[in-house]
Amino acid sequence: MKLDLFSIPIFIDNIDCNKISLQNKKFEKTWESETLSSHNFINNLDNESANYLLKTISNLFKGNINKPYKLILKSIWENKYIKEDFQEKHIHPGSQFSFVIYKKIDESKTIFYNPAHNSIISFFNNDLLQNTNFFETVFKPKCRQNQIVVFPSFLDHMVQKIEDSVTISGNIILEINKEEKYGNI
Repeated sequence: MKLDLFSIPIFIDNIDCNKISLQNKKFEKTWESETLSSHNFINNLDNESANYLLKTISNLFKGNINKPYKLILKSIWENKYIKEDFQEKHIHPGSQFSFVIYKKIDESKTIFYNPAHNSIISFFNNDLLQNTNFFETVFKPKCRQNQIVVFPSFLDHMVQKIEDSVTISGNIILEINKEEKYGNI
């Protein structure tokens, strides 16, 4: 018998980017990668867009949360990848879940790393990893335009070099509450 322990959930679904009206006041080259982003600037999401986004994420969480809960949109921003832009490996501290909406892409270049990535590669050489299916150390979702990926904020991830693409990213706080309704946003 084989048991898979300690799985990390990632949720992927379609999303209507036309229903996400994000107003940005400023874009600058950010992070080590110097990707053009509205991160850490004023980003306004109207109530209808926020409700649609949170309801979409709440529907993905159905069956995974055993008590009434509330989703709180902590932050949201837009990234513009011009020519061979990328995003270095990082996490999103201060939230439980994060998301990427693929607003304009030809092919997703997001890569997620197994939380035990460094430990695994220190015990198994590339030949063993490539010729067995014991451990996956990276995962590259095959997302397309108008899709969303939701993942635990502690999960290391990056974006390989990409161009002429736009993503919307953000962070969610999951709050367990005593209300009777599940998925209250």
